[in-house]
Amino acid sequence: MDRTFTLVDDDVLVNHIGRAQRRLVFVAPGIRPPVAQALARAMHIVPTNAMHLVLDVDAEVCRLGYGDKDFKGMEILQAEAGKHGLTVNHHPGIRIGLLIADDTTLIYSPTPMLIEAGSKHADKPNAIVLQSELPPQLANACAVGEAGPATLEVGKDSINPAKVQEVKRDLEERPPKEYNVARVERVFSSMLHFVELRIEDYKLTGRSILLNPKLFVRNAEVAGRLTNRYHLFAETDSLVTEIPCIGEDGKPQKDKPKVKFGPRSVDEERKRIKDKYIIEAGDFGLVILRKDVADFEKEIVVLKAKIEEYKKAVQDAIKRRTDEIVAELLGALTETLKANPPDHWRSKYLGKTPTDADIKRLFEADVKTEVKRVNTDFNPRIFHAYKDVTYQTFKDENFRKLLEDRFGKEAIDQVFSEYDAAPEQAEVTRKQ
Repeated sequence: MDRTFTLVDDDVLVNHIGRAQRRLVFVAPGIRPPVAQALARAMHIVPTNAMHLVLDVDAEVCRLGYGDKDFKGMEILQAEAGKHGLTVNHHPGIRIGLLIADDTTLIYSPTPMLIEAGSKHADKPNAIVLQSELPPQLANACAVGEAGPATLEVGKDSINPAKVQEVKRDLEERPPKEYNVARVERVFSSMLHFVELRIEDYKLTGRSILLNPKLFVRNAEVAGRLTNRYHLFAETDSLVTEIPCIGEDGKPQKDKPKVKFGPRSVDEERKRIKDKYIIEAGDFGLVILRKDVADFEKEIVVLKAKIEEYKKAVQDAIKRRTDEIVAELLGALTETLKANPPDHWRSKYLGKTPTDADIKRLFEADVKTEVKRVNTDFNPRIFHAYKDVTYQTFKDENFRKLLEDRFGKEAIDQVFSEYDAAPEQAEVTRKQ
Protein backbone atom coordinates (compact mmCIF):
# COMPACT_ATOMS: atom_id res chain seq x y z
CA MET A 1 0.00 0.00 0.00
CA ASP A 2 2.04 2.95 -1.36
CA ARG A 3 -0.56 5.71 -1.24
CA THR A 4 -1.18 7.82 1.87
CA PHE A 5 -4.82 8.43 1.00
CA THR A 6 -6.34 5.07 0.23
CA LEU A 7 -9.41 2.88 0.35
CA VAL A 8 -10.14 0.64 3.33
CA ASP A 9 -12.84 -2.02 3.41
CA ASP A 10 -13.24 -5.36 5.19
CA ASP A 11 -10.87 -7.13 2.79
CA VAL A 12 -8.11 -4.60 3.49
CA LEU A 13 -8.66 -4.87 7.24
CA VAL A 14 -8.52 -8.68 7.13
CA ASN A 15 -5.30 -8.54 5.11
CA HIS A 16 -3.50 -6.23 7.56
CA ILE A 17 -4.83 -8.00 10.67
CA GLY A 18 -3.47 -11.25 9.27
CA ARG A 19 0.07 -9.76 9.19
CA ALA A 20 0.13 -8.52 12.78
CA GLN A 21 2.56 -10.21 15.19
CA ARG A 22 3.64 -7.69 17.83
CA ARG A 23 0.64 -5.44 18.49
CA LEU A 24 -2.89 -5.00 17.29
CA VAL A 25 -5.45 -2.25 17.93
CA PHE A 26 -8.90 -2.25 16.38
CA VAL A 27 -11.34 0.60 17.01
CA ALA A 28 -14.62 0.88 15.05
CA PRO A 29 -18.36 1.41 15.53
CA GLY A 30 -19.15 -2.20 14.62
CA ILE A 31 -17.73 -5.34 13.12
CA ARG A 32 -18.72 -7.91 10.51
CA PRO A 33 -17.84 -11.64 10.63
CA PRO A 34 -14.82 -11.64 8.23
CA VAL A 35 -12.99 -9.00 10.31
CA ALA A 36 -14.05 -10.65 13.57
CA GLN A 37 -12.67 -13.98 12.37
CA ALA A 38 -9.37 -12.33 11.35
CA LEU A 39 -9.05 -10.77 14.83
CA ALA A 40 -9.88 -14.14 16.40
CA ARG A 41 -7.02 -15.77 14.47
CA ALA A 42 -4.65 -12.95 15.45
CA MET A 43 -5.28 -13.67 19.15
CA HIS A 44 -3.23 -16.84 18.72
CA ILE A 45 -0.22 -14.78 17.57
CA VAL A 46 -0.23 -11.26 19.06
CA PRO A 47 0.47 -11.01 22.82
CA THR A 48 -2.68 -10.34 24.81
CA ASN A 49 -1.22 -7.28 26.54
CA ALA A 50 -0.47 -5.77 23.12
CA MET A 51 -4.06 -5.96 21.87
CA HIS A 52 -6.88 -3.47 22.36
CA LEU A 53 -10.32 -3.97 20.79
CA VAL A 54 -13.02 -1.29 20.94
CA LEU A 55 -16.56 -1.26 19.54
CA ASP A 56 -19.83 0.56 20.10
CA VAL A 57 -22.33 -2.02 21.38
CA ASP A 58 -25.57 -0.47 20.21
CA ALA A 59 -28.41 -1.68 17.97
CA GLU A 60 -28.30 1.55 15.95
CA VAL A 61 -24.75 0.66 14.88
CA CYS A 62 -26.11 -2.45 13.18
CA ARG A 63 -29.14 -0.66 11.77
CA LEU A 64 -26.82 1.81 10.07
CA GLY A 65 -24.71 -1.02 8.69
CA TYR A 66 -21.46 -0.45 10.58
CA GLY A 67 -21.76 -4.05 11.76
CA ASP A 68 -23.67 -7.09 10.57
CA LYS A 69 -27.42 -6.99 11.13
CA ASP A 70 -27.60 -10.10 13.35
CA PHE A 71 -24.56 -9.25 15.57
CA LYS A 72 -22.64 -12.41 14.58
CA GLY A 73 -19.35 -10.53 14.27
CA MET A 74 -19.56 -9.35 17.86
CA GLU A 75 -20.40 -12.85 19.10
CA ILE A 76 -17.44 -14.39 17.24
CA LEU A 77 -15.04 -11.79 18.61
CA GLN A 78 -16.26 -11.95 22.19
CA ALA A 79 -16.25 -15.75 22.29
CA GLU A 80 -12.64 -15.98 21.07
CA ALA A 81 -11.48 -13.14 23.32
CA GLY A 82 -12.88 -15.00 26.33
CA LYS A 83 -10.68 -18.02 25.49
CA HIS A 84 -7.55 -15.81 25.60
CA GLY A 85 -8.46 -13.81 28.71
CA LEU A 86 -8.86 -10.72 26.54
CA THR A 87 -11.66 -8.19 26.82
CA VAL A 88 -13.57 -6.54 24.00
CA ASN A 89 -14.26 -2.98 25.12
CA HIS A 90 -17.13 -0.58 24.60
CA HIS A 91 -16.99 3.09 23.66
CA PRO A 92 -20.44 4.63 23.06
CA GLY A 93 -20.83 6.72 19.91
CA ILE A 94 -17.45 5.92 18.38
CA ARG A 95 -17.66 6.55 14.63
CA ILE A 96 -14.02 6.53 13.56
CA GLY A 97 -12.13 3.47 12.40
CA LEU A 98 -8.58 2.71 13.52
CA LEU A 99 -6.37 -0.31 12.88
CA ILE A 100 -2.84 -0.56 14.23
CA ALA A 101 -1.08 -3.71 13.04
CA ASP A 102 2.59 -3.65 14.09
CA ASP A 103 4.00 -0.53 12.33
CA THR A 104 1.06 0.01 9.97
CA THR A 105 -1.64 2.45 11.06
CA LEU A 106 -4.93 2.83 9.19
CA ILE A 107 -7.24 5.69 10.16
CA TYR A 108 -10.44 5.35 8.16
CA SER A 109 -14.07 6.33 7.88
CA PRO A 110 -16.24 3.21 8.30
CA THR A 111 -18.96 2.86 5.68
CA PRO A 112 -22.56 2.61 6.95
CA MET A 113 -23.53 -0.18 4.53
CA LEU A 114 -27.29 0.19 4.98
CA ILE A 115 -27.11 3.82 3.92
CA GLU A 116 -24.51 3.79 1.15
CA ALA A 117 -22.58 1.19 -0.76
CA GLY A 118 -18.88 0.97 -0.01
CA SER A 119 -16.58 2.32 -2.71
CA LYS A 120 -14.38 -0.08 -4.67
CA HIS A 121 -12.25 2.59 -6.33
CA ALA A 122 -8.87 3.64 -4.95
CA ASP A 123 -9.44 7.18 -6.24
CA LYS A 124 -12.35 7.49 -3.79
CA PRO A 125 -10.39 7.19 -0.54
CA ASN A 126 -11.87 6.85 2.92
CA ALA A 127 -8.61 6.34 4.85
CA ILE A 128 -5.10 7.48 5.64
CA VAL A 129 -2.34 4.90 5.98
CA LEU A 130 0.89 5.51 7.96
CA GLN A 131 3.74 3.06 7.48
CA SER A 132 6.20 4.49 9.98
CA GLU A 133 6.76 3.97 13.69
CA LEU A 134 3.56 4.49 15.65
CA PRO A 135 3.36 7.99 17.18
CA PRO A 136 3.72 7.68 20.99
CA GLN A 137 0.67 9.91 21.50
CA LEU A 138 -1.56 7.51 19.55
CA ALA A 139 0.02 4.43 21.11
CA ASN A 140 -0.64 5.76 24.62
CA ALA A 141 -4.23 6.71 23.77
CA CYS A 142 -4.82 3.10 22.69
CA ALA A 143 -3.03 1.47 25.68
CA VAL A 144 -0.23 -0.06 23.58
CA GLY A 145 2.41 2.54 24.46
CA GLU A 146 4.88 2.65 27.32
CA ALA A 147 2.28 3.98 29.76
CA GLY A 148 -0.03 0.99 29.18
CA PRO A 149 -3.69 1.40 30.27
CA ALA A 150 -2.91 4.50 32.36
CA THR A 151 -3.34 6.84 29.37
CA LEU A 152 -6.15 4.97 27.62
CA GLU A 153 -8.70 7.27 25.95
CA VAL A 154 -11.08 4.92 24.10
CA GLY A 155 -12.72 1.70 25.23
CA LYS A 156 -12.18 1.98 28.95
CA ASP A 157 -15.08 -0.38 29.80
CA SER A 158 -15.27 -4.04 28.83
CA ILE A 159 -18.43 -5.19 27.08
CA ASN A 160 -21.08 -6.66 29.34
CA PRO A 161 -22.48 -9.94 27.85
CA ALA A 162 -25.95 -8.91 29.03
CA LYS A 163 -25.65 -5.78 26.88
CA VAL A 164 -24.88 -7.93 23.84
CA GLN A 165 -28.02 -10.01 24.42
CA GLU A 166 -30.06 -6.84 24.89
CA VAL A 167 -28.86 -5.51 21.54
CA LYS A 168 -29.65 -8.84 19.82
CA ARG A 169 -33.20 -8.75 21.15
CA ASP A 170 -33.56 -5.15 19.98
CA LEU A 171 -32.44 -6.13 16.46
CA GLU A 172 -34.89 -9.03 16.37
CA GLU A 173 -37.75 -6.77 17.38
CA ARG A 174 -36.76 -3.91 15.06
CA PRO A 175 -34.69 -5.40 12.20
CA PRO A 176 -32.38 -3.15 10.14
CA LYS A 177 -33.65 -1.79 6.81
CA GLU A 178 -31.96 -0.09 3.88
CA TYR A 179 -32.26 3.68 3.74
CA ASN A 180 -31.77 6.57 1.36
CA VAL A 181 -30.36 9.65 3.08
CA ALA A 182 -31.22 11.98 0.19
CA ARG A 183 -34.51 12.68 1.97
CA VAL A 184 -35.48 12.85 5.61
CA GLU A 185 -39.05 12.35 6.73
CA ARG A 186 -41.03 11.70 9.87
CA VAL A 187 -41.27 7.93 10.38
CA PHE A 188 -42.12 5.49 13.09
CA SER A 189 -40.77 2.15 14.19
CA SER A 190 -43.20 -0.51 15.35
CA MET A 191 -42.68 -3.75 17.24
CA LEU A 192 -45.79 -5.10 15.50
CA HIS A 193 -46.89 -6.62 12.19
CA PHE A 194 -50.39 -7.16 10.96
CA VAL A 195 -50.75 -10.87 10.26
CA GLU A 196 -53.26 -12.92 8.29
CA LEU A 197 -53.73 -16.64 8.96
CA ARG A 198 -56.16 -18.82 7.01
CA ILE A 199 -56.57 -22.59 6.72
CA GLU A 200 -58.78 -23.58 3.81
CA ASP A 201 -60.49 -26.69 2.43
CA TYR A 202 -59.61 -29.06 5.26
CA LYS A 203 -63.16 -30.15 6.16
CA LEU A 204 -64.83 -33.02 4.35
CA THR A 205 -68.53 -32.46 4.99
CA GLY A 206 -68.83 -30.28 1.86
CA ARG A 207 -67.36 -32.93 -0.48
CA SER A 208 -69.89 -34.27 -2.96
CA ILE A 209 -70.26 -36.04 -6.28
CA LEU A 210 -72.13 -34.14 -8.98
CA LEU A 211 -74.41 -36.60 -10.81
CA ASN A 212 -75.77 -36.18 -14.33
CA PRO A 213 -79.43 -35.06 -13.96
CA LYS A 214 -80.36 -37.12 -17.05
CA LEU A 215 -79.91 -40.24 -14.92
CA PHE A 216 -83.01 -39.20 -12.97
CA VAL A 217 -85.07 -36.89 -15.21
CA ARG A 218 -85.96 -37.51 -18.84
CA ASN A 219 -87.28 -34.01 -19.55
CA ALA A 220 -84.36 -32.12 -21.13
CA GLU A 221 -85.56 -28.70 -19.93
CA VAL A 222 -85.95 -29.87 -16.34
CA ALA A 223 -82.64 -31.75 -16.45
CA GLY A 224 -80.91 -28.55 -17.62
CA ARG A 225 -82.03 -26.74 -14.47
CA LEU A 226 -81.50 -29.58 -12.01
CA THR A 227 -78.38 -30.17 -9.96
CA ASN A 228 -77.89 -33.50 -8.20
CA ARG A 229 -75.18 -33.71 -5.59
CA TYR A 230 -74.46 -36.69 -3.39
CA HIS A 231 -72.42 -35.85 -0.30
CA LEU A 232 -69.57 -38.21 0.51
CA PHE A 233 -69.79 -37.68 4.26
CA ALA A 234 -72.66 -36.82 6.57
CA GLU A 235 -72.64 -33.52 8.46
CA THR A 236 -71.77 -35.44 11.64
CA ASP A 237 -68.76 -37.17 10.04
CA SER A 238 -65.32 -35.99 11.09
CA LEU A 239 -62.76 -38.12 9.32
CA VAL A 240 -59.92 -38.83 11.75
CA THR A 241 -56.86 -40.65 10.47
CA GLU A 242 -53.45 -41.58 11.79
CA ILE A 243 -50.46 -39.52 10.65
CA PRO A 244 -46.75 -39.68 11.53
CA CYS A 245 -45.58 -37.71 14.55
CA ILE A 246 -44.12 -34.43 13.21
CA GLY A 247 -41.02 -32.93 14.87
CA GLU A 248 -40.22 -29.26 15.42
CA ASP A 249 -38.32 -29.25 12.11
CA GLY A 250 -41.52 -30.17 10.26
CA LYS A 251 -40.28 -33.67 9.37
CA PRO A 252 -41.90 -37.02 10.27
CA GLN A 253 -40.35 -38.81 13.24
CA LYS A 254 -40.40 -42.45 12.22
CA ASP A 255 -39.19 -43.67 15.61
CA LYS A 256 -42.32 -42.32 17.33
CA PRO A 257 -45.84 -43.77 17.20
CA LYS A 258 -48.43 -42.29 14.85
CA VAL A 259 -51.00 -39.84 16.17
CA LYS A 260 -54.69 -39.32 15.39
CA PHE A 261 -55.45 -36.22 13.33
CA GLY A 262 -58.58 -34.72 11.79
CA PRO A 263 -60.44 -31.45 11.15
CA ARG A 264 -60.87 -30.87 14.86
CA SER A 265 -57.10 -31.25 15.27
CA VAL A 266 -56.59 -28.50 12.69
CA ASP A 267 -59.02 -26.23 14.57
CA GLU A 268 -57.28 -26.91 17.87
CA GLU A 269 -53.80 -26.31 16.43
CA ARG A 270 -54.89 -23.06 14.81
CA LYS A 271 -56.46 -21.87 18.07
CA ARG A 272 -53.36 -22.81 20.07
CA ILE A 273 -51.05 -20.94 17.67
CA LYS A 274 -53.32 -17.89 17.60
CA ASP A 275 -53.64 -17.81 21.38
CA LYS A 276 -49.86 -18.08 21.76
CA TYR A 277 -48.71 -15.51 19.21
CA ILE A 278 -51.53 -13.45 17.72
CA ILE A 279 -53.26 -10.43 19.19
CA GLU A 280 -56.89 -9.74 18.28
CA ALA A 281 -57.20 -6.04 17.39
CA GLY A 282 -60.92 -5.78 16.74
CA ASP A 283 -61.85 -4.24 13.39
CA PHE A 284 -58.15 -3.64 12.69
CA GLY A 285 -57.50 -7.37 12.31
CA LEU A 286 -54.76 -9.51 13.80
CA VAL A 287 -51.31 -8.35 14.91
CA ILE A 288 -48.18 -10.12 16.04
CA LEU A 289 -45.04 -8.93 17.83
CA ARG A 290 -42.01 -8.92 15.53
CA LYS A 291 -40.03 -10.85 18.13
CA ASP A 292 -42.52 -13.73 17.85
CA VAL A 293 -42.51 -14.03 14.05
CA ALA A 294 -39.67 -16.58 13.86
CA ASP A 295 -41.30 -18.90 16.40
CA PHE A 296 -44.69 -18.40 14.77
CA GLU A 297 -43.18 -19.42 11.41
CA LYS A 298 -41.78 -22.62 12.96
CA GLU A 299 -45.24 -23.52 14.25
CA ILE A 300 -46.72 -22.93 10.79
CA VAL A 301 -44.09 -25.22 9.22
CA VAL A 302 -45.07 -28.01 11.63
CA LEU A 303 -48.81 -27.52 11.05
CA LYS A 304 -48.30 -27.50 7.27
CA ALA A 305 -46.45 -30.82 7.53
CA LYS A 306 -49.27 -32.33 9.63
CA ILE A 307 -51.91 -31.16 7.18
CA GLU A 308 -49.90 -32.56 4.26
CA GLU A 309 -49.75 -35.98 5.95
CA TYR A 310 -53.48 -35.72 6.71
CA LYS A 311 -54.14 -34.89 3.06
CA LYS A 312 -52.41 -38.08 1.91
CA ALA A 313 -54.37 -40.24 4.34
CA VAL A 314 -57.69 -38.56 3.53
CA GLN A 315 -57.27 -38.96 -0.22
CA ASP A 316 -57.08 -42.72 0.33
CA ALA A 317 -60.24 -42.54 2.42
CA ILE A 318 -62.03 -40.43 -0.21
CA LYS A 319 -61.12 -43.02 -2.87
CA ARG A 320 -62.64 -45.80 -0.76
CA ARG A 321 -65.73 -43.69 0.00
CA THR A 322 -66.39 -42.75 -3.63
CA ASP A 323 -66.15 -46.42 -4.62
CA GLU A 324 -68.67 -47.24 -1.87
CA ILE A 325 -71.00 -44.44 -3.00
CA VAL A 326 -70.97 -45.59 -6.61
CA ALA A 327 -71.91 -49.08 -5.42
CA GLU A 328 -74.63 -47.66 -3.11
CA LEU A 329 -76.18 -45.55 -5.87
CA LEU A 330 -75.99 -48.35 -8.40
CA GLY A 331 -77.80 -50.70 -6.04
CA ALA A 332 -80.53 -48.14 -5.42
CA LEU A 333 -80.99 -47.08 -9.06
CA THR A 334 -80.48 -50.27 -11.09
CA GLU A 335 -84.17 -51.23 -11.41
CA THR A 336 -85.25 -47.67 -12.22
CA LEU A 337 -82.53 -47.27 -14.85
CA LYS A 338 -83.35 -50.66 -16.37
CA ALA A 339 -87.02 -49.79 -16.65
CA ASN A 340 -86.41 -46.30 -18.00
CA PRO A 341 -82.83 -45.94 -19.29
CA PRO A 342 -81.54 -42.45 -20.18
CA ASP A 343 -81.77 -41.57 -23.88
CA HIS A 344 -78.01 -41.08 -24.21
CA TRP A 345 -77.51 -44.75 -23.25
CA ARG A 346 -79.78 -46.12 -26.04
CA SER A 347 -77.00 -46.74 -28.58
CA LYS A 348 -74.69 -48.31 -25.98
CA TYR A 349 -76.48 -51.64 -25.30
CA LEU A 350 -77.59 -54.41 -27.72
CA GLY A 351 -80.92 -55.61 -26.33
CA LYS A 352 -84.26 -53.88 -26.12
CA THR A 353 -83.53 -53.13 -22.48
CA PRO A 354 -80.14 -52.88 -20.76
CA THR A 355 -78.94 -55.79 -18.66
CA ASP A 356 -77.64 -55.40 -15.11
CA ALA A 357 -74.13 -55.55 -16.54
CA ASP A 358 -75.02 -52.77 -19.03
CA ILE A 359 -76.45 -50.61 -16.23
CA LYS A 360 -73.30 -51.07 -14.12
CA ARG A 361 -70.98 -50.33 -17.06
CA LEU A 362 -72.84 -47.27 -18.30
CA PHE A 363 -73.50 -45.83 -14.84
CA GLU A 364 -69.82 -46.10 -13.87
CA ALA A 365 -68.83 -44.49 -17.18
CA ASP A 366 -71.18 -41.56 -16.48
CA VAL A 367 -69.74 -40.89 -13.00
CA LYS A 368 -66.11 -41.86 -13.75
CA THR A 369 -64.88 -38.32 -14.49
CA GLU A 370 -66.68 -36.89 -11.48
CA VAL A 371 -65.30 -39.59 -9.17
CA LYS A 372 -61.78 -38.89 -10.44
CA ARG A 373 -62.26 -35.16 -9.73
CA VAL A 374 -63.47 -35.80 -6.18
CA ASN A 375 -60.60 -38.22 -5.51
CA THR A 376 -58.03 -35.51 -6.29
CA ASP A 377 -59.95 -32.43 -5.16
CA PHE A 378 -59.06 -32.51 -1.45
CA ASN A 379 -56.27 -29.93 -1.13
CA PRO A 380 -56.16 -28.22 2.28
CA ARG A 381 -53.71 -25.32 2.57
CA ILE A 382 -52.45 -22.71 4.99
CA PHE A 383 -52.08 -19.10 3.98
CA HIS A 384 -50.30 -16.52 6.12
CA ALA A 385 -48.94 -13.07 5.32
CA TYR A 386 -47.65 -9.96 7.06
CA LYS A 387 -48.14 -6.24 6.58
CA ASP A 388 -46.46 -3.39 8.41
CA VAL A 389 -48.58 -1.27 10.70
CA THR A 390 -49.19 2.00 8.85
CA TYR A 391 -48.61 5.42 10.30
CA GLN A 392 -52.36 6.14 10.12
CA THR A 393 -53.09 3.06 12.21
CA PHE A 394 -50.28 4.01 14.57
CA LYS A 395 -51.99 7.36 15.22
CA ASP A 396 -55.51 5.89 15.55
CA GLU A 397 -56.76 6.38 19.13
CA ASN A 398 -58.80 3.17 19.14
CA PHE A 399 -55.86 1.09 17.97
CA ARG A 400 -53.54 2.58 20.58
CA LYS A 401 -56.20 2.01 23.25
CA LEU A 402 -56.40 -1.67 22.31
CA LEU A 403 -52.65 -2.01 22.73
CA GLU A 404 -52.58 0.00 25.96
CA ASP A 405 -55.16 -2.38 27.40
CA ARG A 406 -52.97 -5.33 26.45
CA PHE A 407 -49.47 -4.06 27.28
CA GLY A 408 -50.12 -1.17 29.66
CA LYS A 409 -49.79 2.58 29.07
CA GLU A 410 -46.15 2.60 30.15
CA ALA A 411 -45.22 0.16 27.37
CA ILE A 412 -46.94 1.94 24.48
CA ASP A 413 -43.90 4.12 23.70
CA GLN A 414 -41.82 0.96 23.40
CA VAL A 415 -44.32 -0.62 21.01
CA PHE A 416 -44.26 2.49 18.79
CA SER A 417 -41.60 5.13 18.42
CA GLU A 418 -41.69 8.14 16.12
CA TYR A 419 -38.66 10.07 14.90
CA ASP A 420 -36.94 11.87 12.01
CA ALA A 421 -35.10 9.42 9.78
CA ALA A 422 -34.10 8.62 6.24
CA PRO A 423 -36.71 6.66 4.29
CA GLU A 424 -36.16 3.12 3.10
CA GLN A 425 -34.48 2.76 -0.29
CA ALA A 426 -36.53 1.86 -3.33
CA GLU A 427 -35.78 -1.50 -4.90
CA VAL A 428 -34.27 0.14 -7.98
CA THR A 429 -31.83 2.11 -5.84
CA ARG A 430 -30.70 -1.04 -4.01
CA LYS A 431 -29.79 -2.78 -7.25
CA GLN A 432 -27.61 0.02 -8.57
